[in-house]
Amino acid sequence: MDALRAFIAAWLDPLGVVLGLVALVPIIWTWWDVVFGRRRRERRWFADISRRPGERPAILVVDLLPGKDVHAAVENFRRGVPALAEIPDDRIVVIARQRALMPDDLPDLHRELRAAAAQLLKAGADCIHYFHAGPAIAAALVGAEFANGARLLLYQHDSGSYRNFGPLRLN
Repeated sequence: MDALRAFIAAWLDPLGVVLGLVALVPIIWTWWDVVFGRRRRERRWFADISRRPGERPAILVVDLLPGKDVHAAVENFRRGVPALAEIPDDRIVVIARQRALMPDDLPDLHRELRAAAAQLLKAGADCIHYFHAGPAIAAALVGAEFANGARLLLYQHDSGSYRNFGPLRLN
């Protein structure tokens, strides 16, 4: 029994330490790639997908601010971006209301939004550039409607122009 303990102490303990250190290298390498490599790939993909307009892009303008004409501002912005300026009129949909959105208006808005989504998808849109002005509940409805459809790129008004915030979905 003493010979077995001596063998374990002299050979197996140091061998276990060496093998543990050798195994630690791929474990740390894999952890680093999973944690930091995935984030880097996601950021690269996000930047790439935000710049790509799509093969058959479309525009959806939801203007629910009473007294403002967001569609005119979007048209001005659209003329300045070559990829958006080439989008034909049959793939541009505007949903506008001239009064404040109330909870009773949501079913009608949802029907109108569903019809707009059907029109854009029927036109073969693979990427929808979404310009929103109004309550956040309408944006949530748009997100729910297009969750399984075409890629949706979000735009926000920023100091006289619009800024692309990238895709609604990251996967």
